[in-house]
Amino acid sequence: MKSDLLESLNPEQARAVRHTDGPLLIFAGAGSGKTRVIVHRVAHLISQGVDANRILCLTFTNKAAGEMKERLKNLMKAYDLPVWAGTFHSFGAWLLRREARRIGYPAGFAIYDEADQRSLIGRCLKELNIERERGRDRRIAWLINISKDTLRSIDEIPFDLHLDPAPVIALYEQKKRASGAFDFADLICAPGQMLESMPDMREAYHSRFTHILVDEYQDTNMAQYRLLMQLVGPSRNICVVGDDDQSIYGWRGADVGNILRFRDDFPEAEVVVLEQNYRSTEDILKAASSLIANNRYRAPKTLRSACGPGSDVAVVEMRDDGEEARQIAYSVSRLIEAEVSPAEIAVFYRVNALSRVLEEAFVRLSIPYAVYGGIRFYERREVKDLLAYLRIIANPSDEEALARIINLPPRGIGERSLDALHAFALKQGVPTLAALEQALMHKVVKGAAAKGLASFLTLMEGLMKTAGRADVSEVLSALVERSGYRDYLLQDVDGEDRLLNVRELIASAEGITDLPGYLQEKALLTTMDVAGGETVSVMTLHMSKGLEFDHVFIAGCEEGLLPHSRSFDEVMNIEEERRLMYVGITRARRQVVLSWSRVRALYGRETYQMPSGFLREIDGT
Repeated sequence: MKSDLLESLNPEQARAVRHTDGPLLIFAGAGSGKTRVIVHRVAHLISQGVDANRILCLTFTNKAAGEMKERLKNLMKAYDLPVWAGTFHSFGAWLLRREARRIGYPAGFAIYDEADQRSLIGRCLKELNIERERGRDRRIAWLINISKDTLRSIDEIPFDLHLDPAPVIALYEQKKRASGAFDFADLICAPGQMLESMPDMREAYHSRFTHILVDEYQDTNMAQYRLLMQLVGPSRNICVVGDDDQSIYGWRGADVGNILRFRDDFPEAEVVVLEQNYRSTEDILKAASSLIANNRYRAPKTLRSACGPGSDVAVVEMRDDGEEARQIAYSVSRLIEAEVSPAEIAVFYRVNALSRVLEEAFVRLSIPYAVYGGIRFYERREVKDLLAYLRIIANPSDEEALARIINLPPRGIGERSLDALHAFALKQGVPTLAALEQALMHKVVKGAAAKGLASFLTLMEGLMKTAGRADVSEVLSALVERSGYRDYLLQDVDGEDRLLNVRELIASAEGITDLPGYLQEKALLTTMDVAGGETVSVMTLHMSKGLEFDHVFIAGCEEGLLPHSRSFDEVMNIEEERRLMYVGITRARRQVVLSWSRVRALYGRETYQMPSGFLREIDGT
């Protein structure tokens, strides 16, 4: 069995698998077979006599944990092995089920998801007589979670809430505890705190788990780091696997320093670097390696390809974003005509707003596509809201559109008021919009609803006048400002991103005066039949992590987009942006095309762009 475990491994992988005792750091370059190494290492430990029940494997997704267990089962030819393999959160929940009574919680505690958390924060705001502005509960939830994930006090986290969040958070924690509940961040934070402060409990888990393996260690945050350090026993049998060059989640609390400081925590650690890549061609790896070598805060590694030379990474300069989208769509269609499966083609971008022009180009060429891990541009909430306003302007009888936007942004017109208005219009025998003025005169609604209705009527009257003399983009611009929709969006944590989509929608309508025709085109885009089966994957670079394709196109390789303008203030942020491009390039097996546009109509205005500085750093382009 031992020789079988090592036969299919390269020398670096075999060295990592054979290491049995003491700390081990495995730098696993992109496409180097890290999951294979983890599974073989666990199997090797068991073959050496380590009790499977004493092995703990932690990762970040249920999918990765499931794949690990399935591969181990097949490798060991065993139906079931008692290795504890799962996500950090599932492990934290498991541990708390056993130990929560120590801190006054029942074993049957509840776990609050995001919706539960925001609902409780809303109740706290109400109890404290704090106005519940839209998105405020979400922003406070973010503050609570990032504080627990990074082990920082809320005073250390820059965030403008226009209120002191401390009383709200204190009441939230009090009520959560009274309900016998933990939120998701607690599932990591609470076990780490308990192990740190309770020596007897810590010693019990040192005996329970004698060998710990951690996947994607570069993505751990400080709460996860503390939990792991408390779990490591005197034998110091911890193996961490990761790639600092693929650390791209700093914005949500991940600390690449955890993997780079591992040898400070464990000076005696053996270090293995997996540099043999089984995914990409030599030319792709050469391009990716030359790019990432410009990062200072990294462990050096040189990837070698097992796939042969391949072709150079292409950098394509385009006149504008429309030409870029058309060229990518044309290239994709040619690949499909050459019998390349759509599932082996991907298009990446840094910001969601870039998807709009790409999606339209794909639709025109009938290319089947799916926005991976996201929502198609014309199905995004903010886009559908504004299109509903335009539908009412074009067709005042559109009851569904009216129902969507009459209280958007909130004007005090709730469901009961809307039902009363519908009933009044039915009696009058006219569409609801046509009856609103009369309804106001007859006091069908009163108080805040009446005031909101009056402001809505004034808004719609003004917008209809604007629509009679302006193009669609001007109508949308007027709508966003006059209605207060811009400020409404900015109340959300992701408001800036949503506003970028709004600006992109405005840009798409520039020069168009046929409102019904514009709406018809967009309706066909949102209801387009997607061919069953294989589709081209369209996604952000962040979503591409862990995936691989034969052909990869990365659009918008321009200063301000990639790297993002928000990263310009700190070197560490620029380094994370560089890692993000590196991740995108190393998703490809055979072909990479990087494109940039001299002119881009983005966020409601046309701007002259500069190529990303990262492009100059890539050899062979």
